Amino acid sequence: MNLDFSPLTINNYLQFVKPLLFPLLFLLLQSAAFSQSDLLVLKQRNRTIQTWVPGSIISFQYSSKQWIQGIIKIIRNDSIVMEQIMLVQVANQFGFPTIDTAKMGLMKLHVNEIYGMPKRNFGSGIFTNGILIQLGSGAYMFLNIFNSLIQKEQVFSPVNLTRLGIAGAVFMAGTLLHSSHKTYITLGKKYRMETIHTS
Repeated sequence: MNLDFSPLTINNYLQFVKPLLFPLLFLLLQSAAFSQSDLLVLKQRNRTIQTWVPGSIISFQYSSKQWIQGIIKIIRNDSIVMEQIMLVQVANQFGFPTIDTAKMGLMKLHVNEIYGMPKRNFGSGIFTNGILIQLGSGAYMFLNIFNSLIQKEQVFSPVNLTRLGIAGAVFMAGTLLHSSHKTYITLGKKYRMETIHTS
């Protein structure tokens, strides 16, 4: 097939396309403006800990102390529009339990309404939340009693009772430490949430 690109044909083509260029350019600029979004940033003093963009999943404690999870839709001018979601356990087609996402509608909030955020470093938290102390002292008490019974020694002899008492006190200290350990951070002086304008 031969195409004829004579000057007359190109001029006719330009006269047809020219009126459509301005609306098309306007639509492209408008969509680019709406596609720009701010960033949501969690900071510890001046250090950035975590960043969210539209499409990210966020979980936080609201000012009413209720935990909320959702998918961020818009971040603009210190405000967030998110679609609330809830993870629910349902049965699949074979009857086995599986996790599904239930959408609960849009929610708009200001960043100052976020009260707390979950801690991300649970791996290092095991050294400070008392769990290792509980495990160690509990294992010692179990092995002490087990070995005493196997070797037919008195479990509650004065020497062994002192050892068990010390292990029990260490276990209680770990329990108290674990009960006072928080799994979330509270926003305020040390931590703060803010938005950063990207354009």
